Amino acid sequence: MTDRKDRQLMTLPEQMIRVELLNSRIRRTNAIYARFYGPLCLLVISLTFFPYYESEPGSSTQYGNLWQEVFRLGPGVDLLALLLLLLAALLLAVAAVGRLSTSGLIAILVAATVTGSTLLQSPGFVEPPPFTDVGVFDIVISFTTAALALGHAVHLIVLELAFHRRGV
Repeated sequence: MTDRKDRQLMTLPEQMIRVELLNSRIRRTNAIYARFYGPLCLLVISLTFFPYYESEPGSSTQYGNLWQEVFRLGPGVDLLALLLLLLAALLLAVAAVGRLSTSGLIAILVAATVTGSTLLQSPGFVEPPPFTDVGVFDIVISFTTAALALGHAVHLIVLELAFHRRGV
């Protein structure tokens, strides 16, 4: 009976060392990915100040940036897009300091994918106007952000699975 307790006491420091090693690897991984999230956050916010759609010459319809469209049209798809984009930017800012869990990364993935898909589908238009260069760039940035968050989340999941596979 005492042998078993002695073995359990001996393995406790070993388990603590393994947990600390896992935490260290997770912190290093988060630090590596955090280098990308800060610039992405600034880019996502700054792109909202440019128009996504080209206004046709001589047309009475002039398209503005996302902020102008929200104030001009009121509640609707544009407001939802703006709120989703601001949520993604907030989560990117938190990820930039390395303090986001896997569930937060999945939230970035979903927000970025929905933002890119919404822009790509151009809801509210029967015949969508052509995108500006900024509109195309924003679609690419949205899907790139989603891919980065997915890669980061998978990396963290693999680290945790490898840790649990070896036994705690």
